[in-house]
Amino acid sequence: MPLMQKGLRRLPGLVAIAQKWFAEQAIPHRILIGVVVSLTLTMSLYAVFAGNACAVKVNGEVIAIAADESTAKKALAELVDYKTGEAGSMVNYTEEISYKSIWVRNKTEGILDVEELKTQISSALTFKMQAAAILVNGEQKILLKNRQEAETLLGWLESVYHVEPADRVAFRENVEIVDILADIGGTMSFDVAKKMALLGSNNVVQYTVKDGDNLWDISRAFNIDQDQLISANPGLNPENLRAGQMLYLNQEAPLITVIATREVTVDEKIPYSVNVKYDDGLLLGEKFIISQGVPGERTVTYRITRENGLETDREVRSQVVKSDPKTEEVVKGAITMVASRGGSLRLSWPCGGGVVSSFGMRWGRMHEGIDLDADYGSSVVAVAGGTVVDAGWDGGYGMKVDISHGGGLVTRYAHLSEINAAVGDSVNRGETIGLVGSTGNSTGPHLHFETVVGGEPCDPLDFLP
Repeated sequence: MPLMQKGLRRLPGLVAIAQKWFAEQAIPHRILIGVVVSLTLTMSLYAVFAGNACAVKVNGEVIAIAADESTAKKALAELVDYKTGEAGSMVNYTEEISYKSIWVRNKTEGILDVEELKTQISSALTFKMQAAAILVNGEQKILLKNRQEAETLLGWLESVYHVEPADRVAFRENVEIVDILADIGGTMSFDVAKKMALLGSNNVVQYTVKDGDNLWDISRAFNIDQDQLISANPGLNPENLRAGQMLYLNQEAPLITVIATREVTVDEKIPYSVNVKYDDGLLLGEKFIISQGVPGERTVTYRITRENGLETDREVRSQVVKSDPKTEEVVKGAITMVASRGGSLRLSWPCGGGVVSSFGMRWGRMHEGIDLDADYGSSVVAVAGGTVVDAGWDGGYGMKVDISHGGGLVTRYAHLSEINAAVGDSVNRGETIGLVGSTGNSTGPHLHFETVVGGEPCDPLDFLP
């Protein structure tokens, strides 16, 4: 009889002996034996069915085979650490990764080591880094590595312009920081971000030269420095612009506008008015003061607004008048106004330098004077004898002086860097009243000069020699 058959015929007997032995054991021993037998069977089944390798899946697709799950997870952890160091910020992947135990016939083939696993996983996953985006009016403009850098940048921007301790600082635009996932390498350096915030993007505008245009007028109209305009147009001859010629205007505008507002209370004088009577016996520029004008005094509270360090508004919030001004009574020589070059009135030139922008319509608006090209800080003089009726800041004019010459003639000197005359001062022809500057709406040092007759602007060239 074959050995196998003999063994099978003996099996019932062996089972019976085992059952008898098990029945003779105490109950605690029976429980312990049952647990040991169950664990032995479970481990045997796991060894048979659990597998001997690990499949790495990305979004349900097998992308690599590892020796075991711990090796696969080690490779993924090392890869994430490497990507984090490379990006300088914590990185994440957007896909779902999972592991499954499998059987392989030959463990020496197809199973990847840690380095090979990192290469395979890296090609299958999309890594994104944690970043902070600065949104300006809802549009992403600046992308930095983290929120701390973004907050530091905005704090730096608030402090880069001169700010008084009492100033309330804000941004004109809606500026916010949001945390996002970005492509690795997609963020900008802090220095580049500072330049972007200060200068913004370059907007290149094309402009066609028209009859009568000159470089000065074009630079003023588009608020571009002449040197910048020339550099944006290689080969440009500023002295020979032609109608129809195309110019490129490279404009840089701040990305974020820093607004600083504060209220200040000051004591100041109130300008007095001048009542002039005319005497045919007095020559042009001669005058006698019958009664001296006296400025009034007031305490005034201003709300001052500055944008990117430049004053843009000065609003009177309240005032207390301490004393009213006293009108000055003056007798002056009679002036015959003839608004033509052949007239009898002749004014002196207020400063050196040629006319770079004439009187008349420019860019769809009236240019109510002429612009004279003069060096910064050069002297500005009264074109005839008269009385200063206004001196100080006046919006787009910047620092300005108005002189009344009688007979309804007022001359105006604007964009000054310094004022050397006060309201009520009597000035003579050729007397220095200020210095050439670039205050107010100005793109460079020059003098804006106006002649106003009876409240209406007239061409100053009609009165200049």
